[in-house]
Amino acid sequence: MKRACPQTPASTSVDLLALRECVEQFNTKTIVLLGDFVADEFQYGEISRVSREAPVLILKHCETHIVPGGGANAANNFASLGARVLPVTAVGDDSAGDALIAHFRRQQVNVSGIFRVKGWTTPTKRRFLAGWTHTVGQQVLRVDYEPKSPLPDAVQKNFINGFPQVCALPTHLPYRTTVLASLLRTWCNRHRRSEKALSS
Repeated sequence: MKRACPQTPASTSVDLLALRECVEQFNTKTIVLLGDFVADEFQYGEISRVSREAPVLILKHCETHIVPGGGANAANNFASLGARVLPVTAVGDDSAGDALIAHFRRQQVNVSGIFRVKGWTTPTKRRFLAGWTHTVGQQVLRVDYEPKSPLPDAVQKNFINGFPQVCALPTHLPYRTTVLASLLRTWCNRHRRSEKALSS
């Protein structure tokens, strides 16, 4: 019986010098990011006991963290790399929207393209993590909050009018793909000669 010849793994090498040069140029670039801004919320609690009402854990709340998710995470990453980021999106007039805008203001990111929509829900992923003191919390539940209505026409028009001249337009559209994809095509038709659109 012949032994199979070992296969040579595919090369995963990266041109680190080229990557470094690319990253170093970020501070000279202006990037508009069109996408769904999501609030990733983490509720941490210590396990107190098992409920008498149902076989579930009762948690004693310890702390809550809200961090950028979805398109907001991409914008945060670009800003961390030194790029001038102009996010174009909508958030609700709610606590999750407040948290996202406050985060980007602290990062000195221009938030003029983040539109507040009254009565609208900021997409939020609320995770509950349970544990004990000096242990790593484990996720036991996730509750998602999503918009129940489309964006108003006036807000959609503001998206297009708010696009400046940029070097790239990354997109992240898991929630409002139909509406924002149409807006993206309109923007690309206007700026096809000089800009580059990147979708994700």
